[in-house]
Amino acid sequence: MDWEELGRALKAARKAAGLKQSDVAARLGISLSSVQAIERGTVYAKPTPTIRAFAAAVGWADGSVEQVLAGGTPTASREEPPSSADSSEPTAPVPEGKLPLRIVADLTDEGALLDTVVIPLAGGGQAVVVVKGKAGGTPAEIQAALEAWRRTQPHLQGLLDDEPPAAAGA
Repeated sequence: MDWEELGRALKAARKAAGLKQSDVAARLGISLSSVQAIERGTVYAKPTPTIRAFAAAVGWADGSVEQVLAGGTPTASREEPPSSADSSEPTAPVPEGKLPLRIVADLTDEGALLDTVVIPLAGGGQAVVVVKGKAGGTPAEIQAALEAWRRTQPHLQGLLDDEPPAAAGA
Protein backbone atom coordinates (compact mmCIF):
# COMPACT_ATOMS: atom_id res chain seq x y z
CA MET A 1 0.00 0.00 0.00
CA ASP A 2 1.41 3.35 -1.08
CA TRP A 3 0.31 5.81 1.60
CA GLU A 4 2.64 8.56 0.31
CA GLU A 5 1.04 8.37 -3.14
CA LEU A 6 -2.41 8.52 -1.54
CA GLY A 7 -1.35 11.65 0.35
CA ARG A 8 0.03 13.29 -2.80
CA ALA A 9 -3.11 12.40 -4.77
CA LEU A 10 -5.46 13.75 -2.09
CA LYS A 11 -3.41 16.95 -1.85
CA ALA A 12 -3.55 17.42 -5.64
CA ALA A 13 -7.30 16.75 -5.67
CA ARG A 14 -7.83 19.20 -2.80
CA LYS A 15 -5.96 21.91 -4.64
CA ALA A 16 -7.82 21.15 -7.89
CA ALA A 17 -11.10 21.54 -5.99
CA GLY A 18 -9.95 24.98 -4.79
CA LEU A 19 -9.85 23.90 -1.16
CA LYS A 20 -7.31 24.82 1.51
CA GLN A 21 -6.22 22.35 4.15
CA SER A 22 -8.21 24.39 6.67
CA ASP A 23 -11.34 24.06 4.49
CA VAL A 24 -11.04 20.26 4.51
CA ALA A 25 -10.36 20.21 8.24
CA ALA A 26 -13.42 22.36 8.96
CA ARG A 27 -15.65 20.37 6.62
CA LEU A 28 -14.61 17.05 8.15
CA GLY A 29 -14.51 18.31 11.72
CA ILE A 30 -10.88 17.30 12.22
CA SER A 31 -7.70 19.14 13.08
CA LEU A 32 -5.47 20.80 10.52
CA SER A 33 -2.65 18.52 11.65
CA SER A 34 -4.78 15.48 10.73
CA VAL A 35 -5.22 16.80 7.19
CA GLN A 36 -1.48 17.47 7.00
CA ALA A 37 -0.67 13.96 8.25
CA ILE A 38 -2.89 12.38 5.59
CA GLU A 39 -1.31 14.50 2.86
CA ARG A 40 2.19 13.59 4.11
CA GLY A 41 1.36 9.93 3.63
CA THR A 42 1.17 8.78 7.22
CA VAL A 43 0.82 4.99 7.25
CA TYR A 44 -2.35 3.52 8.74
CA ALA A 45 -3.34 -0.12 9.24
CA LYS A 46 -6.21 0.42 6.81
CA PRO A 47 -8.07 3.37 5.25
CA THR A 48 -9.88 5.27 7.99
CA PRO A 49 -13.33 6.87 7.81
CA THR A 50 -11.55 10.24 7.90
CA ILE A 51 -9.48 9.37 4.83
CA ARG A 52 -12.63 8.21 3.02
CA ALA A 53 -14.41 11.45 3.98
CA PHE A 54 -11.41 13.45 2.72
CA ALA A 55 -11.60 11.56 -0.58
CA ALA A 56 -15.32 12.26 -0.90
CA ALA A 57 -14.76 15.95 -0.06
CA VAL A 58 -12.39 16.29 -3.02
CA GLY A 59 -14.72 14.50 -5.42
CA TRP A 60 -13.50 10.91 -5.39
CA ALA A 61 -15.92 8.02 -5.81
CA ASP A 62 -16.20 5.18 -3.30
CA GLY A 63 -13.32 2.74 -3.68
CA SER A 64 -10.87 5.36 -4.94
CA VAL A 65 -8.77 5.28 -1.77
CA GLU A 66 -8.12 1.56 -2.27
CA GLN A 67 -7.41 2.11 -5.98
CA VAL A 68 -4.72 4.68 -5.20
CA LEU A 69 -3.22 2.58 -2.41
CA ALA A 70 -2.95 -0.29 -4.89
CA GLY A 71 -1.09 1.91 -7.40
CA GLY A 72 -4.07 2.99 -9.50
CA THR A 73 -5.82 6.28 -9.99
CA PRO A 74 -8.93 7.58 -8.26
CA THR A 75 -12.32 7.61 -9.94
CA ALA A 76 -14.21 10.88 -9.96
CA SER A 77 -17.52 10.91 -8.17
CA ARG A 78 -20.60 11.48 -10.30
CA GLU A 79 -21.42 14.38 -8.04
CA GLU A 80 -19.48 17.63 -8.09
CA PRO A 81 -17.33 18.07 -5.00
CA PRO A 82 -18.63 20.85 -2.77
CA SER A 83 -16.83 24.16 -3.24
CA SER A 84 -15.07 25.84 -0.36
CA ALA A 85 -18.04 28.18 0.06
CA ASP A 86 -20.58 25.40 0.48
CA SER A 87 -21.94 24.70 3.89
CA SER A 88 -21.39 21.40 5.60
CA GLU A 89 -24.83 21.77 7.12
CA PRO A 90 -27.37 19.22 5.94
CA THR A 91 -30.19 20.71 3.93
CA ALA A 92 -33.64 19.48 3.05
CA PRO A 93 -35.84 20.41 0.12
CA VAL A 94 -38.15 23.34 0.73
CA PRO A 95 -41.77 22.14 0.71
CA GLU A 96 -43.47 23.52 -2.39
CA GLY A 97 -46.13 26.11 -1.68
CA LYS A 98 -45.24 26.28 2.02
CA LEU A 99 -43.07 29.40 1.89
CA PRO A 100 -43.20 32.64 -0.09
CA LEU A 101 -41.15 32.45 -3.31
CA ARG A 102 -38.79 35.21 -2.15
CA ILE A 103 -37.90 33.17 0.93
CA VAL A 104 -37.46 29.97 -1.10
CA ALA A 105 -35.10 31.82 -3.45
CA ASP A 106 -33.09 33.21 -0.54
CA LEU A 107 -32.87 29.81 1.15
CA THR A 108 -31.70 28.00 -1.97
CA ASP A 109 -29.20 30.55 -3.29
CA GLU A 110 -25.48 30.24 -2.68
CA GLY A 111 -24.00 31.01 0.68
CA ALA A 112 -23.17 28.96 3.73
CA LEU A 113 -25.96 28.34 6.20
CA LEU A 114 -24.62 29.79 9.44
CA ASP A 115 -27.48 29.47 11.89
CA THR A 116 -31.21 29.22 12.33
CA VAL A 117 -33.26 30.25 15.32
CA VAL A 118 -36.95 30.16 16.17
CA ILE A 119 -37.98 32.99 18.47
CA PRO A 120 -41.34 32.75 20.25
CA LEU A 121 -43.55 35.80 19.83
CA ALA A 122 -46.08 37.20 22.25
CA GLY A 123 -49.48 35.73 21.50
CA GLY A 124 -48.11 32.34 20.47
CA GLY A 125 -46.52 33.15 17.11
CA GLN A 126 -42.96 32.45 16.06
CA ALA A 127 -40.27 34.31 14.16
CA VAL A 128 -37.90 32.12 12.15
CA VAL A 129 -34.50 33.57 11.36
CA VAL A 130 -32.14 31.97 8.85
CA VAL A 131 -28.61 33.37 8.80
CA LYS A 132 -26.49 32.81 5.69
CA GLY A 133 -22.96 33.81 4.85
CA LYS A 134 -21.79 35.65 1.78
CA ALA A 135 -21.95 33.53 -1.38
CA GLY A 136 -18.39 32.54 -2.23
CA GLY A 137 -17.17 34.04 1.02
CA THR A 138 -13.77 33.19 2.38
CA PRO A 139 -13.57 31.39 5.72
CA ALA A 140 -12.65 34.74 7.30
CA GLU A 141 -15.72 36.44 5.76
CA ILE A 142 -17.97 33.60 6.91
CA GLN A 143 -16.51 33.85 10.42
CA ALA A 144 -17.06 37.62 10.44
CA ALA A 145 -20.69 37.14 9.39
CA LEU A 146 -21.20 34.57 12.14
CA GLU A 147 -19.70 36.93 14.73
CA ALA A 148 -21.98 39.75 13.48
CA TRP A 149 -24.98 37.45 13.90
CA ARG A 150 -23.89 36.52 17.43
CA ARG A 151 -23.81 40.23 18.31
CA THR A 152 -27.15 40.90 16.59
CA GLN A 153 -29.17 37.98 17.94
CA PRO A 154 -29.63 39.28 21.52
CA HIS A 155 -30.80 42.66 20.17
CA LEU A 156 -33.32 41.01 17.86
CA GLN A 157 -34.57 38.84 20.70
CA GLY A 158 -34.94 41.96 22.85
CA LEU A 159 -36.96 43.73 20.15
CA LEU A 160 -39.31 40.79 19.81
CA ASP A 161 -39.69 40.44 23.59
CA ASP A 162 -40.77 44.07 24.00
CA GLU A 163 -44.47 44.73 24.38
CA PRO A 164 -45.86 46.68 21.41
CA PRO A 165 -46.65 50.33 22.18
CA ALA A 166 -50.24 50.95 23.23
CA ALA A 167 -52.44 52.19 20.38
CA ALA A 168 -53.25 55.90 20.48
CA GLY A 169 -56.57 56.65 22.15
CA ALA A 170 -56.77 53.25 23.82
